[in-house]
Amino acid sequence: MRYAIVLLVCLLSASSHAAAPGATVNVAVNVTSNVHPFSPQIFGVAFGDAARNKQMGYTVDRWGGNSTTRYNWQVDTDNKASDYLFLNEPEGSGAGLPNNSTADQFVSGAITAGAQPLIAIPTIGWTPKDRAKRPGFSIVKYGPQHNNECTINPFDGCDADAGDGTCDTTSNTTGHCNGGVITGNDATDTSVSAPSTFEAQWIGHFQSVFGTAASGGVKFYSLDNEVMLWNSTHRDVHPLPTTYDETWNKAVDYAGAIKKQDPNALVTGPVTWGYCDLFGSAADDCLDGSDREAHGGTPFVAWYLQQVCVNPLAGGAHLVDYLDLHYYPQDPNGASGSIYSNDDDAQTVGRRLRSLKELYDPTWVSESWIGTLDGPPPNNDDPLHYPKPDLIPRVRAWIDQYCPGTKLAITEYAWDQDETNDGAVAEAEALAIFAREGVDLATRWVAPAANSKAERGFQIFLNYDGAGARVEGDSVAATTDSIDQVGAYAFHGDGKTMVLLTNKDTVSHGVALTFDSPRNSTWTLYGFDSANAQHMIDNGNVTTNALTLNPLPPMSANLLVVPDNDEIFKNGFD
Repeated sequence: MRYAIVLLVCLLSASSHAAAPGATVNVAVNVTSNVHPFSPQIFGVAFGDAARNKQMGYTVDRWGGNSTTRYNWQVDTDNKASDYLFLNEPEGSGAGLPNNSTADQFVSGAITAGAQPLIAIPTIGWTPKDRAKRPGFSIVKYGPQHNNECTINPFDGCDADAGDGTCDTTSNTTGHCNGGVITGNDATDTSVSAPSTFEAQWIGHFQSVFGTAASGGVKFYSLDNEVMLWNSTHRDVHPLPTTYDETWNKAVDYAGAIKKQDPNALVTGPVTWGYCDLFGSAADDCLDGSDREAHGGTPFVAWYLQQVCVNPLAGGAHLVDYLDLHYYPQDPNGASGSIYSNDDDAQTVGRRLRSLKELYDPTWVSESWIGTLDGPPPNNDDPLHYPKPDLIPRVRAWIDQYCPGTKLAITEYAWDQDETNDGAVAEAEALAIFAREGVDLATRWVAPAANSKAERGFQIFLNYDGAGARVEGDSVAATTDSIDQVGAYAFHGDGKTMVLLTNKDTVSHGVALTFDSPRNSTWTLYGFDSANAQHMIDNGNVTTNALTLNPLPPMSANLLVVPDNDEIFKNGFD
């Protein structure tokens, strides 16, 4: 049997040295060290065009986001939350409901594309009352407000009664104007109660249409979306901050209903919004507060994991199978450009690429507002030193301590909005980091647009040769001597070696690869850069344990593919 080494040399790895502009960067790969399988479910997205998703080969497709917190599957209607005026909006044609709803179409499209659908199950306890457009903050009922639908989005049929929930304090005398926002509104203006039994019936509907989780139907369900933001995103029905206990009690209720309805379903939770709710609830002041103090000072996510393991279902199954986090790179206060945008000035580009270190580097102090957070003294061994995110190792340590065996999902992330060259490189690096650090499932927000630059970051893993070849197998050790120019990620599988060299500098860099054993085979280099989409770049032969490549273009990702040879695997690799 033949084997391969897949070497992804992206622009991050471990070293404190920086190469001079244009200098050759040294990369070392050891296929017998730090060997572990990586999950193909890290190559997931949210929504997108089903036909394009199939062409790309995404492995998971997520139905989530703010509007899904209040989705009524019976009438195919959601609430747009603070994203758009807290409006109930009917979806689809409405014909034949609940069959052929937009949710049904989504699941069908995902399954047809070969992806696992991940469906957000609402746990907020409210759902749209009917299939009608209804405002959360009626101007007629709650008084003058700063904006309405017709002032911010004038079109035929806009609703001038749909307010934005912020008071016109000079003229609003209804008694609902407090602190500049409308309070005391009636949740039943838009919504009715939606207990866990209502959501279990939705899963039953999926089972009747698509089969059970064990028979090819929906396998993954998440416990809502960013629950610690409900007092802002869904304040018309949930004005109070979400707490530790509320979040866990809802997990018991709704995850219990999911598991009862389909015992083979896998549940993800608690679905955090970002950095702050790793440590505290919405009732706390980002990191620490009275709610955390009432729970022994334990960080929220650590406490949640603890509850998962000490409160199993009858028979020992866990209510929650995947710890589900969201994580976006943040900006410094007053930054001129935003990482999560298509801003592409030099300062934003630098911060965008360096911010990937927040995923794994225990010594890296975030360059965003996270780096200014107060916390314990700056001790590298202190697991709660807030300015140093160290996201994946941090939460993996919590999993090991509080609930071993729980898998890790990052179900929202993005490093740009599709159209920056450095964002495409960052996407490739993020996927490589997820594989190396042991993320079990990941879904980018949202699926990149067809033929966008962001797609290239996926394509170099999912179809690097244009004929369907994928990066798969085991993650193995790789290091670089210049982390901010070229980084190294290595993988072994599918009978070949692949090396993705991504140059995030403004100048070209050669790469001198050193393997742990001699090679004797051909090699091919694929990649993309600012001027070219994914393509074959070069090829040649390697007959020793060293290979030096021609300089790689600035801001590029390049995958070196090296077939196996017998000499490499004589000892234990057959």
